[in-house]
Amino acid sequence: MMKKSIFNWMVLIVILALGLSACANQQTPSTQDNASGPGSNTAPPTPVVSGATASGFVVADQQASMAFKLEGNVKLVQVKTGDPVRAGQVLVQLDDASEQIALDQATLTLQQLTSPAALAVAEQTVAADQQTLDNAQSGLNNQLYYTFDATAIQNAEANLTLANNNLSNAQKAYSNVGGDPNKDALKALAYQRLYNAQQADQSAINSYNWWTGKPDQEEINLRTSQLALAKAKLAEDQTLVSVLEGDPLPSNATGAGMVQLRQAYLAVDQAQANLDATRLVAPFDGEVGNISISIGDYISPGQPILVVSDTKDLHVETTDLSERDVPSVKIGQEVTVSIKALNQDVKGRVSAISPVSDTLGGDVVYKVNIILNELPAGLRAGMSVDVQINTGQ
Repeated sequence: MMKKSIFNWMVLIVILALGLSACANQQTPSTQDNASGPGSNTAPPTPVVSGATASGFVVADQQASMAFKLEGNVKLVQVKTGDPVRAGQVLVQLDDASEQIALDQATLTLQQLTSPAALAVAEQTVAADQQTLDNAQSGLNNQLYYTFDATAIQNAEANLTLANNNLSNAQKAYSNVGGDPNKDALKALAYQRLYNAQQADQSAINSYNWWTGKPDQEEINLRTSQLALAKAKLAEDQTLVSVLEGDPLPSNATGAGMVQLRQAYLAVDQAQANLDATRLVAPFDGEVGNISISIGDYISPGQPILVVSDTKDLHVETTDLSERDVPSVKIGQEVTVSIKALNQDVKGRVSAISPVSDTLGGDVVYKVNIILNELPAGLRAGMSVDVQINTGQ
């Protein structure tokens, strides 16, 4: 009886085992079906994004290291590190006493050269130039336009004949009177008549030669050059008068007066430039950084004084993008920038790639500029970043 119960339990266990096996085969799909079946709940593998990585820094779009062109002692320091500044604002000023004096002296000289008295003198000069020009023109005309009027020539011959006869008579009369012309009145009178006759005879000779002669080419050349010189000087002095009356100073004007006036204007410009050079002026809106001078400090030309940065317009520059990665980097590619100090990721795009390389620790690297889609609060120039460039785009 006991043997029969044991047998029945064994049969029951076998039947249960076979049933459980059949259920398992019906409810559990195969691994292959689970991976590819339409009812699968398993997520597909995450695609791998290709890219290049680099480190970098946040950089201001505009940054200027300021220095003086002149040497001198600091007179005023009107900003401190971190101060916001506006374009044109005076930041630091050197002692400018000597430069101010030089400007005052140059200005005084210019005022004298452009005064009403200077204008009056210039107008007088123009009047004299006009008279010189008229005389030069007449002299040339006398050489070029002589006449062959027969009547005038005959009259000149008659005057010459009379002059020769008077001279001969005066010479005889002088010879016939005895005595010393310095002591005897009759001898002195004879001498005066002889002298006058000689002068009249020479004048008659000159007149006859002019009416019958031809112009001398050398004399014509001389008269022509004198006329040209008179015209040029008149034009120069007329221009000076125009400038003193308010016309603009021509860039190509010549003449002694114009040269002197131009030099005076240049002296004022140079003095003003020297005075301006005693002031450091902000080149754009920004923020002051790295200023380390005080009133009274001596400054050498070219010595860095302070830095002005545009803190509103920032971008990222990489420092170690490998030469192996740069061929795959293109302008416009999307970039993820991790700002370490802010513990924040910001999207951006590649805006520029340096055409020349740098060397970092013996490796060849290229600088890449990145424009951020937005500037997070607290972002400042100089913050370090990690860059991931999506080169698969």
